Formats: sequence, C-alpha cells, structure tokens
Amino acid sequence: MLTKPKILVVEDEIIVAVNLGQKLKKLGYDLVGITSSGEEAIQKAEENHPDLVLMDINIEGNLDGIQTAELLRNRFQTPVIYLTAYADENTLNRAKRTQPLGYIVKPFESDQLRSSIEVALYKNELEHRNRKNEESLKSTLNQMESGIITTDENGLVLFCNPVAEKIAGLSYAESIGLSLTKILKLEDSTSSSYTLPLSDVLISNQTIEKNGIFAVDGIGNKTAVSIQISPILNTEGKSSGSITVLRLGESDNTNQSYLKEIHHRIKNNLTVISSLLSMNASNLKDQETLDIFKDSQHRIQAVALLHEVLYENHDLSSISFDLYVRKLTDLLFEVYKVDRSKFKLVLDIQTPKIPSEMGMNCALIINELLTNSFKHGFKGRESGSILIRFSLNDEQYFLEVKDDGVGLSDDTIAQTRNSGSLGLSLVDSFVKLLRGKLKLENENGCKVTLSFPTRHET
Repeated sequence: MLTKPKILVVEDEIIVAVNLGQKLKKLGYDLVGITSSGEEAIQKAEENHPDLVLMDINIEGNLDGIQTAELLRNRFQTPVIYLTAYADENTLNRAKRTQPLGYIVKPFESDQLRSSIEVALYKNELEHRNRKNEESLKSTLNQMESGIITTDENGLVLFCNPVAEKIAGLSYAESIGLSLTKILKLEDSTSSSYTLPLSDVLISNQTIEKNGIFAVDGIGNKTAVSIQISPILNTEGKSSGSITVLRLGESDNTNQSYLKEIHHRIKNNLTVISSLLSMNASNLKDQETLDIFKDSQHRIQAVALLHEVLYENHDLSSISFDLYVRKLTDLLFEVYKVDRSKFKLVLDIQTPKIPSEMGMNCALIINELLTNSFKHGFKGRESGSILIRFSLNDEQYFLEVKDDGVGLSDDTIAQTRNSGSLGLSLVDSFVKLLRGKLKLENENGCKVTLSFPTRHET
C-alpha cells in the first residue's frame, strides 16, 4: 500500500483550518498537524517531516508565512503552497523568492485543493530527482583526472571541477559567473597568447580540439594541456552552453610515473614511523607523555599530507597552498573531534601557490597553532571561531592565524621559544627557517602574525 502524503496546515483562522483539515482527510491525505504560528510550524515540521505545507501568508507570531516558508525550505527542504485571500505586489514578490510550489486563493473547493497539491507533490519529486542527478553528475566530474569547465550560452562559467581549479589557479567560487576566456589564460608553444574559440563552437555547434597549449594561472605557472571544446545542445539541437575538457599534457607521463613512485615511498615511510609511534604510545601510562606521542603523529600526518598535495599538483617545486590548508584543517578537525557546526573556520587564502618548502613550513606552523587552539584555547568552550589568512604584498608573504579562545599568557607572548611548549618552540624554529618575523597578540583570543620574504638571499 502506498504511503499517504503527509501535509501540515499553518492557518490562524481556526474555522478555516479545521475545514481545510477535514477536506484533506476526505481527499486521502495524512494530516500531521494544524498550527497557527510560524514557530509551531517549524517545530511540527521537525517532528513529523511533512511532504508538503499549506501555509497562510498572514499568521500569528513573530514570523509571517513567508519567513516561515523560507526557514522550512532552508532547514528541512520542505515544499510549501501558500494560502491567501489577497496579497499586494510587494508581498507576492517576497513570496516568489521562497520558491513556493503553488498558490491557493481563498475560498477554494476540494477539486482545486487536490489538483494544487498533486501538482506540487509532482513538481517537488521532479526537483528532488534533478538535485540527485546533479549531485551525482557533479561527483562524477569532480573525480575525473581531466579539467572540466561548463558555461552557459554567453560563455559564463557554471561549473568547474577540482582539476580545472588547479589548472586555472582559481577556485570554483571565484570562477562562477565569470567569462571562460577571463579565467582560462592560454599560450601556444611560442608563448604567444591563444584565444579560446568559444564563440565558434557555440555558433557552429561543432567540437574543436587543440593540442600543444599551455594554461597559465594567475602567478605565471604553466600547465601543458590539450583542449576539447564542445557545445551543449538543448532538445531543439541549439547550443545552450559549452563544455571544455582540459587534458594534462602527455609529455609529462615519465615524470609523473617517477613522481608517483617517490610519493608512494615517502608516504609508506611516514606511515611506518606513525605506526611505530602508535605502537609505543599504547604502552604508555602517563597522559602527558602519551599526548606528546599523539602530537608527533599528527605532525607526521601533516607532512604526509604535503606529499599528497604535491603529487596531486604534478609539481614538486610549488604547492597548492589553499588546497593544502583545506586538507590540513579538515584533518585537525577530525583528529580533535571538533564539531564544525559550533566551531567556525574561515579560510582567506589569497595566494593559492607558493614554493613547496615555504608551504610546508607555513602549514606546520598552522598545524601547531590550531593544535594549541583545540587543546588549550577552546578548553571548556562550546563554540568558537578560527581565521586563517594568507596573502602576498611587496615581496612579503603574510600569514595570520587568529582564534577567539582564552588567548596566551603574557609570559608566553614575551618569550615564545622558552615558553615550555614544544608546539610554540617548533613554531619559532619554522619561523627561523622562513627567515620571518613572528608577532603574538591577545586580541579577543590569540592572534599570531607571520611575515617572511618571497626570496631568500644566499
């Protein structure tokens, strides 16, 4: 037997609400509740998970029907049909922004009610399937080894996968809505600018391929690629956009095999060291010593992560620093079992690529500072926030790590290397390797600022 669709009614006119509930039951729907306010509606939706909400626009409480519908869609993806006797243009425009599945004008008959509900449920099921298909397609494209960029009919970027992000040197968020020719800078083998023939593809509806091309990111790094640009055709056979496939140059195959072997051996060796530490830690009784062993394991994991990112980048000389920091912070949140819904992390990595050695030292500094935040800065706290900012200005790199925890003691700020903390002593050592300057402050928590030159004099 098919499950009856569950419907929640939000209506503050009790007679109208009861009459509506009776009609729904006669029509064969499962009435899971009648409420008169937005606050009650949200509580009922959380308890009963309705398939549809019939929502009066003007209801009791601090939330009107439109505000309630927006919360229901954002929090539970619950579809809504509005009930209204009348509405001015401004109210209707507000209602449209919440993407309702229909409007029913009071008073209404049972046939009108049934048809509106059935159409809404059908549209919601189609939207759900489309979302699943889009997620599945996006996941597939994200796993591909080639760069994938799609555009609309005007050449504006709709999607790009991680490989394309690396090649272009821009994140998906930075690329979306921009012209493809603006985010993808190309050169031929003579270093002359190469113009992507996007308009030709959209006009002719024909695929165009080009080999021996180099993609140049924002800081001048070049990646050898072959390009295939194809039109995306709609049901009428007309171009509704384009898909660009960037395949990494085949000339790098030998180097990539060698790089893969190096990567494999280093990761194996680091795993062996981490395992030895873990085996020895299992025999320890003293908690302080055990914590030292665990912190050492985490440092090894941070180094292993570096080699993983270097391998994914197909480059030993520079590192995708934004990717490395994202992966490192994900690892630390998992290791220290930090609830990401309560502890907010903001990453502002304005310079995506830096020399690999500098990137490793910076990342290990971040590793120590975040470890300190999770173990000490947020001790006893139920929520908090961390900011990591990295930028380049006048041949100086700037790294800022800030949390809103309890802060550092005045003694620690005054004398970092003799603070008695292995983590902060390591930070001081990494700063020396970078030939940088470190500043520690208590500013509604702990704020650490590092500056170091882009080039080291020999």
